[in-house]
Amino acid sequence: MSDEIRPSAGSTPDADWDAISRFVAGESDAVESAAVAQWLATHPVDAAVVALVKARADRATVRSEVSVDTERALAAVRSRMTEAPSLTVDRSGTRTYHIAGRSARRWRGPAFAAASARAAMVGIAQWRGGNAATEHVYATQVGQRDSVKLLDGSTVVLAPGSRLTVAAGFNGSNREVWLEGAAFFDVKHDGAHPFVVRSRGAEIRDIGTVFSVKTDAKGRVSVAVTHGIVALRDTSAGSAAPVELRAGDRGVLQAGTVAVARGTVTDEDMAWTRGQLAYRDAPLAEVQADLRRWYGIELQVRDSVLARRTLTASFRGDSAAQVVQVIALALGADVVQRGDTILLQPQGPGSTPNP
Repeated sequence: MSDEIRPSAGSTPDADWDAISRFVAGESDAVESAAVAQWLATHPVDAAVVALVKARADRATVRSEVSVDTERALAAVRSRMTEAPSLTVDRSGTRTYHIAGRSARRWRGPAFAAASARAAMVGIAQWRGGNAATEHVYATQVGQRDSVKLLDGSTVVLAPGSRLTVAAGFNGSNREVWLEGAAFFDVKHDGAHPFVVRSRGAEIRDIGTVFSVKTDAKGRVSVAVTHGIVALRDTSAGSAAPVELRAGDRGVLQAGTVAVARGTVTDEDMAWTRGQLAYRDAPLAEVQADLRRWYGIELQVRDSVLARRTLTASFRGDSAAQVVQVIALALGADVVQRGDTILLQPQGPGSTPNP
């Protein structure tokens, strides 16, 4: 789902470059790290590229607080980029980074790979490091993920079609970010300066945590905690007391009410960070939001009975048509398609299935 990376000469097409990018950035879990290491051991050409990027990233980290986007660095090493990342600065000084699609050409052997690695890492350090005194906005396009390492050492994996705003002055007494869409946060704990995520009236305050935040088509904000503790509060309710969520807990804020399900979070809740969409009794509003972000599809369900159904399914590398078909079958619905808009309606006479 992330930017396409075309295989170089001598490269093997079965490489999972999303996983390799996380491996280089130090974001993989133990299982994924072992799998990537084993794969690289049998693919020396790709291993050499990864080593170049990792060495440069390690040196950049030692020298300064500037973060390195390893996914983009790997893409730069493995292909010539004819389109540079787009950066716009408005009059207020806010910087917006768009993770843009790009055309790629095959790189021309080890010499070009080494030169690309040096150029990519220097350029990325300048581009992504930024100025802590300036508000920064990171935005992903439909179907594209991005990983961002913040100046305080925290890591954010941004889902497709999402937007993360990092407050001006971040890394001092102010560690606030604003999210629209979905993101996974691995927060570096600082008891004196808590990490705060704000999204649609929700305030998620870290108490040393790994968690995800997702917004859906009905305005709900869902927080799933995999490690540590967060405090979830409805800021629209004035002095409302925060609700504490611990590892395994899920909190959903909707219409001023926080509903908590204890011990229900599983690895599937974080599957999207690995390029997989996994649902277990998921409300259709969540599915609608994901399809918009991942595929650019507007899913409409006008029938009230159908809209109350939930979905249990998983997708990895499936086309938009395949995903829609599985959803329709699982819900017992017919599909009517009009451009990028998909209407699900009850099966039976009068419906017009999409061929």
